Amino acid sequence: MARKQARVAAMQMIYEQMEGGDGGEETLCGLIGFGAQDPEEDAPAPEGALEQPEAEPSPASEDAAPAAPVSSPEFEEDCAFIRSLVSGVTARAAELDGQIAPYLRGWSMDRVARVDLAILRLAVYELSSGNTPQSVIINEAVEMAKRFSSDKSGSFVNGVLGAFVRGEKP
Repeated sequence: MARKQARVAAMQMIYEQMEGGDGGEETLCGLIGFGAQDPEEDAPAPEGALEQPEAEPSPASEDAAPAAPVSSPEFEEDCAFIRSLVSGVTARAAELDGQIAPYLRGWSMDRVARVDLAILRLAVYELSSGNTPQSVIINEAVEMAKRFSSDKSGSFVNGVLGAFVRGEKP
């Protein structure tokens, strides 16, 4: 799993916790198993490509849960990375909100969409750690906002994080 997918899983767990879920091991395993699949596998075949017949699903597999990923050093490293992000954001949520609020420019924290808030908390947490280039964190946060939130969320998240990085308070 790439760090990008791990960040998506962490954001989803943070969001789940914000909505009252526990965001525990079951969620983590489900997200990692889901995130390990190549999103391009489900993409339509290029025009002119030969169509492959779909295999008939076996009755036993239709209701079965997807198999958990095989344990490996990379899997364990991904799990540890996700857990560290989720626990760090959870432990510092109020502090992160205090860091985000001045950069909202005319918005209050309670007006921010919950998905956007989960993305912003995760990004500000990572920006504060200094372990990943700022451009990578901001780009991935914007992509998550575009994928999981509203049409305008990408621009909103980009603006807030850009102002945060530059230290531009209104």
